[in-house]
Amino acid sequence: MIANISIIAAVVIILVILGRRLPDARKKFQETRQVSSEEITLYGLIAQADEAFDKNNFEEAENLYVKVATQDPDNPKIYSRLGAIYLEQKNYYDAKDAFAQAVKLEPDLASRHINLGLSYMGLKDYYKASESFRNALKLDPKNNKYERLLDKTLKLQDKEKRKNK
Repeated sequence: MIANISIIAAVVIILVILGRRLPDARKKFQETRQVSSEEITLYGLIAQADEAFDKNNFEEAENLYVKVATQDPDNPKIYSRLGAIYLEQKNYYDAKDAFAQAVKLEPDLASRHINLGLSYMGLKDYYKASESFRNALKLDPKNNKYERLLDKTLKLQDKEKRKNK
């Protein structure tokens, strides 16, 4: 009996809360935002660049992402995609620059740090690569892939030290 009353009371409270929020929801729905033609063009460019990227047409994708970056310079996804293109082309210097910008714009995403670390590995800068992998592990400590990358980098770093002695 008491359990039934508690359930009924909970349902009533939920209905009261929803009733209070319903006018706000209707108001927000009616205030639909208009999308400018500039934004449509930007979204179109991103879609074209993503399509070219997915088809491994990296030259076209790079050109489109660069255009997008000039219009939307604070979009970390664009720099991440550019970095991926440069990694694919083994252009580690440009990959490093692109991923560094992505990390700067979105420092709390572990994958951004991993990508930067991969570009440092391509440059054989194992110290900075391990630093990037450590940053990723701080953000995602349970990721085994990140741990393996860090271990691999530390082994390469030790190998370089022994080689230079």
